[in-house]
Amino acid sequence: MVCPLCLTTPFVALRGVDMMQTVFDYLFIIALYFVAIGLAFFFSWGAAWIFRKLSARLQARRGPPAYQPIADIIKLFGKERFIPALSNKFLYILSPLLALSTILILSFMIPPGTPFWPGPLAFDLIVILYFSVMFSLAFVIAGWASGSTWGKIGASREVAMILSVELPLAIALLIPSLALARGGFSFSLSITDVILAQQDTFIWILPNWFLFRYPLAAIALFLALLTKSWMRPFGDIPEAEQEIFAGPLTEYGGPLLGIFELARLFRFYVFTALFVDLYLGGGVGFVFPFDLLIFLAKCLVIVILMTIVHVASARYRISHVFKWFLTVCLAFALFSLIRVLVGF
Repeated sequence: MVCPLCLTTPFVALRGVDMMQTVFDYLFIIALYFVAIGLAFFFSWGAAWIFRKLSARLQARRGPPAYQPIADIIKLFGKERFIPALSNKFLYILSPLLALSTILILSFMIPPGTPFWPGPLAFDLIVILYFSVMFSLAFVIAGWASGSTWGKIGASREVAMILSVELPLAIALLIPSLALARGGFSFSLSITDVILAQQDTFIWILPNWFLFRYPLAAIALFLALLTKSWMRPFGDIPEAEQEIFAGPLTEYGGPLLGIFELARLFRFYVFTALFVDLYLGGGVGFVFPFDLLIFLAKCLVIVILMTIVHVASARYRISHVFKWFLTVCLAFALFSLIRVLVGF
């Protein structure tokens, strides 16, 4: 007679091995998450300093030292926390936490130039678009929950920005995925597949980047990400200091404002990394760690380009946002979409 316990012992041991492997996989993902957050933080720190330093130099000023972006945030965390009496206290506290959590998730999901990154999902471009909208909505909630007239005006302007920017942004994000089917790949909403599709062949002497295939879509995406980064000519409309003080964040101060500023710091990495992965080929074609260095160098070039546009531009009126994004940028994105669908 065969002992039932003897028969089940190998299966129990095998189940234990599977459980240990699962735990190890989860720990590995968590470790990579903190690595990605650290990479995004230090790049954003350096990019924020370059943005402020270069802006000052272009305006014949000296500019701040390298530690200033972090010193400003640390100073806010050292101040007393206060909540306005007329505010919705729950949403007033929730909105900065929502902004920080969404931008941190985006920092992990967007690959640092390499297709071999566990952060992306099979449909991550849709998820990235969703979280980018949630990031902007956090500032809308903040302005409305503060109970301030200036905050509500800034929130209404942020809503106008979302309604204007998100449509051309969404089309420009999806064009590389739609183009995969025209390039011998299967249709995919994964940013990893988009990166891989830009590494094999060349267009004449140019790299096989979607920037050169669909330049109008790249321009539309660049302007949309420039606006979502609160850079001129449109990005600073919700917080125009000359008109509505700080817009949605007028009533914020202390640690809660520090959380908002920390979330805004990460925009230098998230939005530039998204553009580099989709339209500049990420860091493919190089082995680690050179692929990461090439990727960060491309992101830095985009930051410098954004800074130059920001300094050289005046702030437009809110009506100009609808005019530009729902006509010019949308036309660029739709023309590129037609090119993808028709195949020319």
